[in-house]
Amino acid sequence: MPRALRRRALTLSLALLAASSVVLGVVPAQALSGVAVTTIASNNVATASTPTPRPTTTSSPSPTPSPTPSPKPFAAVGEPTLSGTATVGRTLRVAPGTWKPTPSVFSYQWLRSGKAISGATASTYTLTAADADATVSAKVTATRDGYVTASATTEGKKVGRAFTDAPVPTISGTVAVGKKLTASHAAWAPAPVTLSYRWYRGSSVISGADGKTYTLVAADAGKKVSVRVTATKSGYTTVTTASDAVSVPKVLTVPSTVSFSGTPTVGSVLTAKPGTWGPSPVTFRYEWLRGGKTISGATKKTYTLVSADAGHEISVRITGSKSGYTTVTRTSGTVDAKWGFTASPSPKVTGTVAAGRQLRADVGTWKPAPTLSYQWRVDGSDVAGATSSTWTVPEWAAGRLVTVEVTAKKSGYLTVTRQSAKRSASWSLGDVLRPGTAMRTGTYLASPNGTYRLTVQGDGNVVLTKNGTPLRSTKTTGTIDPILVLREDGLLAVYSSSDRPAWQSGTTGYAVSALTLDNSGNLRLVEVDGLWTWDHKKLPVYSDATAATGSTPGRYGWAYPIRPSATMTTYSGHSGDDFPEPTGTPVYAMRGGKAKVEEVWITSGCPSWAPNNTRQKQVRITSVIDGTEFELNYAHLSKFSVKNGQTVKAGQKIGEVGSTGCSTGPHLHLGVKVDGVAKILYPRDLLGTASY
Repeated sequence: MPRALRRRALTLSLALLAASSVVLGVVPAQALSGVAVTTIASNNVATASTPTPRPTTTSSPSPTPSPTPSPKPFAAVGEPTLSGTATVGRTLRVAPGTWKPTPSVFSYQWLRSGKAISGATASTYTLTAADADATVSAKVTATRDGYVTASATTEGKKVGRAFTDAPVPTISGTVAVGKKLTASHAAWAPAPVTLSYRWYRGSSVISGADGKTYTLVAADAGKKVSVRVTATKSGYTTVTTASDAVSVPKVLTVPSTVSFSGTPTVGSVLTAKPGTWGPSPVTFRYEWLRGGKTISGATKKTYTLVSADAGHEISVRITGSKSGYTTVTRTSGTVDAKWGFTASPSPKVTGTVAAGRQLRADVGTWKPAPTLSYQWRVDGSDVAGATSSTWTVPEWAAGRLVTVEVTAKKSGYLTVTRQSAKRSASWSLGDVLRPGTAMRTGTYLASPNGTYRLTVQGDGNVVLTKNGTPLRSTKTTGTIDPILVLREDGLLAVYSSSDRPAWQSGTTGYAVSALTLDNSGNLRLVEVDGLWTWDHKKLPVYSDATAATGSTPGRYGWAYPIRPSATMTTYSGHSGDDFPEPTGTPVYAMRGGKAKVEEVWITSGCPSWAPNNTRQKQVRITSVIDGTEFELNYAHLSKFSVKNGQTVKAGQKIGEVGSTGCSTGPHLHLGVKVDGVAKILYPRDLLGTASY
């Protein structure tokens, strides 16, 4: 068909299409408003200023095609990221991130310093030598029907060269708390390389542990420790390598020292004493040492010294081990092994142990014969200057315990000390008291025939007795820790523990040579010329009816509360002495007086560990002696033998031992108050015999 005809046909077709639109009722808005529509065809232009009306038909209109919708943007564009080590020869991977909605297709383009890398269109990319020192990134493009195609680019990674040698470190050294570990490794290449270290406890960095070495601390016990080495070099990718972890054993609880017991003489058995190790059980290994060197075969807890040990230092090394714990070794101190005496008898004290009498140390026979030295002791304390085989008992030692200690020495032999049995010195000072000598509680002067005594009592009185019956007294009752002193200036006086005078003879200035007591009971202060200046008649007549008689078991006018013994104990801060005895043991009054019988609840001062389930049975007996009031409290009784308000005599049974009130077991608690004040006088002071 000729080109002109084709143009007319196209124009006609468009006119017919427009007409059919009107017929079908789909009319452009411009046509309905009377706007003109211009159709342009080749070689002919038709213009219709007024539309030609069309007859209305009832036929159904043809559907009009819907316009194509515009593409929408993605609701959320992903943030792609790179993973992998940016080193030549290593592979990087791109993750596209989260897009909404999910794209149908992702496409990739790798970039080198912002420019596309030819052929690099996969999700991974292996870095090449051309990438060295450049920054590599990846562009991700997302496609989905109906959505605008979008792209996002990762952050870039600068590509470094790879180390040719990157060795993994190892840990050397003893793995135990207190020991030093070292990070060991081969050389990194190419050199030079800057290396840094970081030690780890488990997965946590150990603060301050950034050296090639690390000393294990207590916090590492029971944990795993490793080290990481980081290499840096300009133009190269920083690399970190990590060692295998080492398990640090736990630490045993061990004593600071170990020891052994036994006599270090040839033939004697030594026994190792490891002390307390934990947690239990701990396995011990023993090594006995001679001069610091192991003794062959001596691997038991005990070791018998042999001839080869004489003259050498002996010690023991103890090693404790337990699974999962650091093995620990402790070495004892040393002793010099020597020969032992084949005979080393204990000495005996011979002679009469009394003031002014001489004693001798009987040492027996030692083998082989040694050189002996001596030390006399009173109540366990050395007597100054008393270092010979004989010793004269001084007045102040009266009533005390005397021993002698003998020490034997011989070259090559173990020095040995032996002590005698204790012997009690008589409380008697004889029949003469010299100036400068003090009589304390319990000591006495006795007439040669033993009929008369001048005694210092625990209640503060100095009493002259005949066959135990008091005759005269200083009337100083209530004086604490009394002593009778004959001074160098001739004065005879009673003093308290605070050195305060309670009584004086008034003989200061006389040339007195002694205080004597004869068989007739005459107590006199004798002057140097033989004349006497004072006698006992200047003492008041004794008239205390509350005291114990000579036939009553006791001392110094005080009866024993528990018979036949008066063993007692006391405690710091305690208000009296305790007499442990079985329930039902009779209790006797120490002094006569008026009894007050009580059953009381203990409401204060009872410790939590002492039962307090019953009322305490107790008897209080009050005595007034020379104007001083004494109250004795007999507590924890199980039974009473007297009635309230009853007057009792010294030595009379008043009850029986029990465990009532605040008590942990059967015993008698006996406390003394002097004029209402407790803790200044105790039964042990009054009786003069106690064990506490």
